Amino acid sequence: MRFASLALVLSLSLTTAAIPACRSNAKDAPLIAAPSFPIADVPIPAGFAMMKKVSTSKVVPGATRFVDHQYSGSDDFLPVVKFYQDQMPGQKWTLVEQNQGNASVTLHFTKGSEDCVVSVTDGDVFTPTRIRVRIDPMARNQSSNR
Repeated sequence: MRFASLALVLSLSLTTAAIPACRSNAKDAPLIAAPSFPIADVPIPAGFAMMKKVSTSKVVPGATRFVDHQYSGSDDFLPVVKFYQDQMPGQKWTLVEQNQGNASVTLHFTKGSEDCVVSVTDGDVFTPTRIRVRIDPMARNQSSNR
């Protein structure tokens, strides 16, 4: 009986020790884009879902877009940031600035006359990783030469 208890404890210890190794391999794998995404030229990682209650979009005649979409998912924070660094240039967006704050990274892209700001916020055990995508017309210089 004592031998069976020891064997059980040993097997559980080995199984528990192997789980983080399996997870770290999955965390290192690059994320892939979902097969379809709400904004045609802004991919989202597979497995992320739009938070419809807090997402809005509007297209004004003349193809001016105002988009504020939020998504949540279980992938780790840094692979999501890397996903956008890698995927957005393929959609003709140019990275112009990256800012890192407390548990968040903001990537600023431009394309044509539009700005796209992608903010990725780290989740924890109880909250998912969040992505916020905002597209607005590029800010125009309001100063004049007087």
